[in-house]
Amino acid sequence: MDTLAMPKAFSTQHGWYLSTLSSALENAQVLTSNDNNNLEIASSKLIYTYTYAMSGFSANLSPKELEALKSSTGYISSIPDLPAKLDTTHSPQFLDLNPNTGAWPIGKFGEDIIVGLVDTGIWPESESFKDEGMTKIPSRWKGQCEDSIKCNNKLIGARFFHKGVLAKYPYLARNENSTRDTQGHGTHTSSTVAGSQVDNASFFGYANGSARGIAPRARVAMYKALWEDRTMSSDIIAAIDSAISDGVDVLSLSLGLDDVPLYNDPIAITTFSAMERGIFVSTSAGNDGPCHDDLTYSIFLFCFLFVFFNSVRRLGG
Repeated sequence: MDTLAMPKAFSTQHGWYLSTLSSALENAQVLTSNDNNNLEIASSKLIYTYTYAMSGFSANLSPKELEALKSSTGYISSIPDLPAKLDTTHSPQFLDLNPNTGAWPIGKFGEDIIVGLVDTGIWPESESFKDEGMTKIPSRWKGQCEDSIKCNNKLIGARFFHKGVLAKYPYLARNENSTRDTQGHGTHTSSTVAGSQVDNASFFGYANGSARGIAPRARVAMYKALWEDRTMSSDIIAAIDSAISDGVDVLSLSLGLDDVPLYNDPIAITTFSAMERGIFVSTSAGNDGPCHDDLTYSIFLFCFLFVFFNSVRRLGG
């Protein structure tokens, strides 16, 4: 939506969107005598209002209602609520990072950088998210942790988004009102990016060694928007919108949409908004084809460290 077209009578974008939506309802002509009823129905169809990732909203509309919406004042474009799929990553050993010299120590191992991840959630009890030796949370942080997740100075944010999934699949009995990870993917990716060092790690006694993320001194904020095999882009947009508002420095996404051009890709659009606000965005390139995305992800992580290096240098660190 074009916010410059918002009538002065509205004090918030949310109120404007509700009014616009109510006028596009299939039964709006019948209910014009009862505006409150119209707004109530519109509110039940509204899924999310977006402020930072994009100016607009997601709603559950019929084809006729969508066509009516297109003639509304301020309308720019619309895209369907597309399903997304998970991608995965691998160890950053390809980068041959040295803890004693080079980008890692110069970048202070990501100290006080806040990494926001949109994924399947997080398992907070993992040793990768211990906060031993971490300083206090930066005062610029505006995020929060929902009740079922115990956060600390390492894991500083945990929120979940599933209104889009429930709108698409209303028959689902979704009782998972938690950011807790039941699949492992979000715990895996977040520890790969910013996991604290865990000594004597192994897989049931195999592959003994130390495990750590690319930026082990960075902080983690998890935005759960991926639910088993059902994931909708409206939830992902809401998660990115919140991450921008909360004050993350980096957005990491190991997910994507198939065969969608960039100008119609809501993830590309919203992460571009994040980039415009100075947030570094790292995304995977997919899991299919002759070249696995591990190398691409490693290159993104190298750029991530390069950002650390330059930030520290500018600050005189």
